[in-house]
Amino acid sequence: MSAIPDRPIALLSPMVEERDALFHRLTDAATHAIGTLQVVTGKLEGHSVVLAESGVGKVASAAITTLIATALDCRAIVVCGVAGGIDPELGIGDVVIADRLIQHDYGHLTNQGIRNFRPGIAPLGEARDRIAFDLHPELLMRIGAAVKDIQLLPLPSDLGVVTRRPPRIAFGPIVSGDQFINSEDVRERLHRDYAALAVEMEGAAVAQAAELIGIPCIVIRSLSDLAGAESHLDFPKFLRAVAPTAAEVVSRIVSVL
Repeated sequence: MSAIPDRPIALLSPMVEERDALFHRLTDAATHAIGTLQVVTGKLEGHSVVLAESGVGKVASAAITTLIATALDCRAIVVCGVAGGIDPELGIGDVVIADRLIQHDYGHLTNQGIRNFRPGIAPLGEARDRIAFDLHPELLMRIGAAVKDIQLLPLPSDLGVVTRRPPRIAFGPIVSGDQFINSEDVRERLHRDYAALAVEMEGAAVAQAAELIGIPCIVIRSLSDLAGAESHLDFPKFLRAVAPTAAEVVSRIVSVL
């Protein structure tokens, strides 16, 4: 496909339900092919974007990031979708915006657990570099200002979730790995070891690819489950209900990217 006149923002969602939550907000939408990948170009709040379903997992999302960002000279990558909640203070329907991203499953695995390394560095000897991909403080400040007045819609009553308060936006670490977390023990460990607010399967790998390309990566996730023993039961039920909330937050921040 031909280049888009102004550098677009790439919007990536791992699954079709998450992608569709963004697609319904686009204007001037048109479908194109980049190799065998189908993407949608259009406008979101007046800004040029390209929307794609990245697939689930670190390899799929990093590959699609590289393909789209280099083919269309994107100026930023936004990952939008759902995640499992890690912080016990958060609940289903809350939105987490990552200020740092960590691949929790990359490193040196021993009987005492995993010693994390910077992805791409051989996980041997002493860790020689930071393990996280941090969002630039100035960009983080702009995003915070853009979302400070958002009032997130409550969860639909027919979901049967008893909430203590309306959904809210939180900033903090998100961890990524190639597993769907279905364990209270792992949930507690990820929160303890990384101060993580949420866990998913793509964001930190997209950040790794974006850093190599030289563009920012912003990860926005609605919590669809609580990453514990019953997360496999919660996830299908809440995916479609909470994905539009993350899409609403994306619509608010495109103007500051």
